[in-house]
Amino acid sequence: MKLSNNDSRQYQFLTLDNGLRVLLINDESTAKSAVSLTVNVGHFDDPEDRQGMAHFLEHMLFLGTIEHPDSGGFSQFISQYGGQSNAWTGTEHSSYYFDCDAERLEEALERFSQFFVSPLLSEGDTEKEREAIDAEFKMKIKDDGRRIYQVHKETINPAHPFAKFSVGTRDTLADRGDNIASELRAFFNAHYQAQWMTLVIAAPQPLATLKQYSLPFGNIVGSHEQKQAIQVPMYRQSDLQLELQIKPRKHMQKLIVSFAMPNPEDLYKHKSVSFLAHLLGYEGKGSLYSILKSQGWINALSAGGGITGSNFRDFNISFALTDEGIEYYEDIVEMLFEYLALIKQNTAALPRLYQDKSTLLDIAFDNQEVGRMLDWVNSISVNMHHYSEADFLYGDYRMDGFSQAHHEKLLSYLCPTNMRLVLIHPDVEVSHKAKWYNTPYSVTTIAKEWIESLYNVHMPLPQMSLPSINPYLSAKNPLHAVEYEQDKPVRLADQPGFEFWFKQDTTFRVTKGHFYLEIDSAPSVTCHKHMALSRLFADLFMDAVAERFYSAELAGLSYHINSHQGGLTLHTAGLTGNQITLVLELVEALLHQPIHAARFAEYKKQLIRHWKNHNKNKPVSELFSRLGAHLMPWNPSPEDLAIALKSASFNEFQLFRKQFFSAIHVKAFMHGNWQRRHAEKLKTSVHGLFSNSEILDDLKRPLNEINRVEGIQIQREGNDHAFIEYFQSQTNSVEEKVTLMAINNLLNQDYFEQLRTKEQLGYLVGAGYAPFNTRAGVAFYIQSPNFNSEHLLTRHSSFLKTFAKQLRECDEASWQRSKESLLLQISEKDKNLRLRAQRLWISITNDFHQFDMQCRLIAALDNLERSDVVAYVDNMLKPDSPRLVLQCN
Repeated sequence: MKLSNNDSRQYQFLTLDNGLRVLLINDESTAKSAVSLTVNVGHFDDPEDRQGMAHFLEHMLFLGTIEHPDSGGFSQFISQYGGQSNAWTGTEHSSYYFDCDAERLEEALERFSQFFVSPLLSEGDTEKEREAIDAEFKMKIKDDGRRIYQVHKETINPAHPFAKFSVGTRDTLADRGDNIASELRAFFNAHYQAQWMTLVIAAPQPLATLKQYSLPFGNIVGSHEQKQAIQVPMYRQSDLQLELQIKPRKHMQKLIVSFAMPNPEDLYKHKSVSFLAHLLGYEGKGSLYSILKSQGWINALSAGGGITGSNFRDFNISFALTDEGIEYYEDIVEMLFEYLALIKQNTAALPRLYQDKSTLLDIAFDNQEVGRMLDWVNSISVNMHHYSEADFLYGDYRMDGFSQAHHEKLLSYLCPTNMRLVLIHPDVEVSHKAKWYNTPYSVTTIAKEWIESLYNVHMPLPQMSLPSINPYLSAKNPLHAVEYEQDKPVRLADQPGFEFWFKQDTTFRVTKGHFYLEIDSAPSVTCHKHMALSRLFADLFMDAVAERFYSAELAGLSYHINSHQGGLTLHTAGLTGNQITLVLELVEALLHQPIHAARFAEYKKQLIRHWKNHNKNKPVSELFSRLGAHLMPWNPSPEDLAIALKSASFNEFQLFRKQFFSAIHVKAFMHGNWQRRHAEKLKTSVHGLFSNSEILDDLKRPLNEINRVEGIQIQREGNDHAFIEYFQSQTNSVEEKVTLMAINNLLNQDYFEQLRTKEQLGYLVGAGYAPFNTRAGVAFYIQSPNFNSEHLLTRHSSFLKTFAKQLRECDEASWQRSKESLLLQISEKDKNLRLRAQRLWISITNDFHQFDMQCRLIAALDNLERSDVVAYVDNMLKPDSPRLVLQCN
């Protein structure tokens, strides 16, 4: 198995007697374990008359086994030991995963294995969980992604399993004579077989121990039967050369040019598809993106996406259209074929460009950083279904060399007769309604004359060009020696209005770094219009420099500027060799990059549409937005921002941009593979760039305190109702933060289990620790298609009263288990450089200059007694206790 140079874990691959393939991973750096099992079964396997069955079974496997019949037992066990569990069902795979305290891994694995050995699949649970499936479906009815997806399903070969409905409803899963549990059992027996499964276990225990822990999975039924390949094609000839026009719910203007391909698995070794996508998605000078954007026809372009499966692949080129671009969408298609002609004419130049991309992926592989272990093991368990053993970890990075044969074969699919066009726009003419989601759409055959004219496109436009050799890849990226052990960042500059912090990475030892620059500006918060203009400035800046810095992005450097309460934040990340140069060029561009009136008008229009679309979001999302706006005066609601921006002119924006930098406070942080000399040089250069600005004291972000019972009610069209009840901490003390964390940890799993699983109030149900501007808080929320917010609040209040009673009766052992679970979460080490930089930067922006919040939380938790929590909850639940209740009906 090919490993990254910075990977010190130990791996063992084995196949159990029943055919289950297992990867064991010893990781001594973690106190948690993570497990994922993926099975080669998905909604493609649903019986024709039971669509949604695979998804339904995924839900049901969590609701008890013969050995552990409690329907919420597994989730409760995992939560109790500092972890979480989840699952997903895709087209051809379903995946189950969890993490928890490594000391409880053996018991967790025994319980988890029973999902796949002896699931209960009880008749009583099918009644309730069918309602959960139906609520999930109803929640997704308004989702444009799902609605567009359904039109795709209805316009392909109906004999292909992609045409099936994946989610399920109470009707598709209704009892027919007998309870559906017997059909679930038959589906499970037929499809959940060990030879179609992969299992990944990562933990600090030795490999020999993990091997013993995996033995219960040997009881899963297995055979030598191979998974039957899909025989029917995704598209018939009559399904190609079509133009689909789709009307979205939210304002969306998009053109998708889609080409049908097969999906040979071994293509991953050369990454021929992703290389072709790289050529078409290029955004530098002379690119298709650059030319179309300069015409004023598009705002964005992406290439290579689309659905993919075992015998099909869509290769999509997607264009985000301007209003003018809608009128010229056919010209855009013709220019795409002109750019394809450029690629065909320049085959000799491609191996060198391929080598650039290959070099970058090799650097990325050797400098990769594991994020959440749970996500990582889940991705590996999926990779094991697609890659050979040597490539379980390397498959996503492997590029064996430019294959002209593969390249020419792929280009042969990108032809007019193999094309489908999708135009998504609110004003299209429609004649059909898609099943399930009621999506309005029309489908017509593309004129033969146009197909023929596209076939005759053999010459690119003169201004078109392929990517050039990337200058950023020529920079050396040495791993700098550690100068001295440094526990926390050092402040290199503490001048009035300018702070510069630095810390060399001594832990992860990768050739990467992160730089943050926060610019607080007094003019940016004087009114809602200026707050809106700050957000618009961030978008316009990213648009204005996209072409100039695209090569940097391709070379493993990323940059982003976003608005925060009080100003703008620039963040750069990636390889350190050229990052300082990039930072200085970006800051200089921030001050002087020209922004044109046409782009201002376009982005202003798009941003207002985006904010107005917000009220078409899920009700719970809108309520959280209202909550944030209510608590943070410098974070207005999307509606207020849209109203404020509407009257802004280009001249006003230009004046605001000058004013923005007239009075500022700057904080910067540099962390990674640099030495102090690099930081001193960058500090001097950055400070010099702002030498003409007036210096401000640090802007303190205001927070509205909740000191009484407050309520906000909104009305929205549609079927879903929702509420949020938010309790804000009364002080900023670490003790109160930990108390609220402990309350959330004690009840969040039970809250979900009772109100979602047992009472079936809705699909979105949860409780969470929710701080705003460093002030702690806890939020409870439910969204329901069936019950109004008053009923939801009644059930919620009833739960909290029961919880308070149970807390008073809780034994000491249970309390200590909960504390240990929370301790595991609070004390978790930074997994990678990105998370370390993020944590330190948050401390800097919040003026926590001791960088010891984690230690203080741990100490406060150690001193926290059950009686403290009981008293806090009793006080919190008094009728007149301060809280904010937001309702949507």
